[in-house]
Amino acid sequence: MTETHASSSIRQSFKQFLHYYQASNLPCGVIIAHATLDQPSINSLKAHLEKEEPATAFQINYDAQNNILGLLLDDCNLGYTHFYALHVKDFLDGEDRLIGEMIVGNFPENSDQAEQMLSRMINEMVIDQRNQQEIRVFDNQTIKKTEKNSVLIVDHDTSIIHLLGNYLQRKGYIVHVATDGKKGLEQYKKLLPDLVITEINLSGIGGYQFIHEIKNIDKQSNGHSEIMVLTNKQLEDDIKRTFEYGVAEYITKPFSLIELEARIKRLVEVME
Repeated sequence: MTETHASSSIRQSFKQFLHYYQASNLPCGVIIAHATLDQPSINSLKAHLEKEEPATAFQINYDAQNNILGLLLDDCNLGYTHFYALHVKDFLDGEDRLIGEMIVGNFPENSDQAEQMLSRMINEMVIDQRNQQEIRVFDNQTIKKTEKNSVLIVDHDTSIIHLLGNYLQRKGYIVHVATDGKKGLEQYKKLLPDLVITEINLSGIGGYQFIHEIKNIDKQSNGHSEIMVLTNKQLEDDIKRTFEYGVAEYITKPFSLIELEARIKRLVEVME
């Protein structure tokens, strides 16, 4: 009965929005959090999010019986949804309201069935009741696994290129490299890889212009490549700006090869 109530409480609130996104093939982000809230704290959370990310439209619903908070983000990819969840977590932590984990997901990156994805996220939280107060990405086990994918690495640091290139080649990826933005763009036009991993600090063509040009090429070719930023820049303004340019992931140096591979695997899997 608990699982059914959780599904009906939040899912029913978001149902018409999810149907619209799916029918229109528009992206949306979903955040589910295990938290204890009342109406004043919900109002305060709304005000906090409107202040931190005023350009992002969202829907919010709270299931008081199961202590589950749900947020639906308009026109957001998974990377930005994860970034947005950090603002939610900061508020909940500051108010001592977070009592368990947070799960983030995205239609269509995590699933091609928006309502089904939301139900599974809620059911996982109700059934598992994990105490760790951390953010995790929804793992849709129905996603097909890939065997070979092409990756373009663009970075002025040759040690990063060698380290990451050799590692990904051993993992079965087809790897191409470039040491500046101009060469990277030339490579991209010829290869149209599945994934681009790029620095923001690039010569020839700056990182933001490089990303913008990739998006233009995708529009002209009706193609799509995921973009991951791997950079020394750690300012929030840089993170926000890259997501506004359509980047799917943002990782700062130094980085873990294992974590980076996990994020790469998720990005290329959702393209199948």
